[in-house]
Amino acid sequence: MTLQKWEIFQDEATVFLNNYCNANFKMEGGYDATTSHITARKANKVITTIEAKFASTQAGQIVLIADGNKFSFCDKSKNDSNSYTQEIIKYLNKNYSSFAGVKTASIHVDIDESTLYNWVKTIYNDKDVEWIISSKKFNNLSLDDLLFVPINEIENYFDISLVFRRKKTGNTHIPGKDITHFKEEMDLLNEDYIIKKTNNKYLLTMNKRVSNFNIGERYLLSITNVDCQYYIKKKDINTNPNIMFQLNLKDKVEFKGEDFKEKYNL
Repeated sequence: MTLQKWEIFQDEATVFLNNYCNANFKMEGGYDATTSHITARKANKVITTIEAKFASTQAGQIVLIADGNKFSFCDKSKNDSNSYTQEIIKYLNKNYSSFAGVKTASIHVDIDESTLYNWVKTIYNDKDVEWIISSKKFNNLSLDDLLFVPINEIENYFDISLVFRRKKTGNTHIPGKDITHFKEEMDLLNEDYIIKKTNNKYLLTMNKRVSNFNIGERYLLSITNVDCQYYIKKKDINTNPNIMFQLNLKDKVEFKGEDFKEKYNL
């Protein structure tokens, strides 16, 4: 499977940090932009966590519920609610008529940027992420084109924006009650498979790679790190109002590696 540029950047940034200072840096969370991060360890103990972002990137999103004439926070959001979340929702409700009729197109949310930066900082601080590494290049990285700074300084190096749109909430891992129906759909395509449950997630193992990830109209398969093994997911058929935070790396970059070494005695 061909890696995307942001995936290559994550790997190369990890290698660069390992070569730069005396600590063990490791990419965690797999190739999932919402869960992946770099951990820094010293003597097998995690000393900090680093977010790796390639160029223009999504920094988070909030799923909303449209109820009557107002929006409210939806627990399907990938990020938890905080005081800045409520401030943003309050702004949307104040201008409800501008957003209520949106179908699929994205609309810029003209809210104070300090609120957006603080939301991003809070989200990362809640995940114990203290640093961010970024670049407009995805490979052949050098000190000249790498940004490496504390998360709390992102406003100096990134432009930020917020867009409102309607989108599918996202596919979810199949619940147990739907497994029987999934098997019926799967048997129509191939009967040679094994299903097992691991950590409340269902895994499908085949003898060869699948050519079509869609199983019927309601299900799909998601790649794992194991060849011919897939997570079974249920498609989301509903659309929800959604706001997405976008970070765009400025031309100015700074590599504060010496500050990093000093802070963690490396």
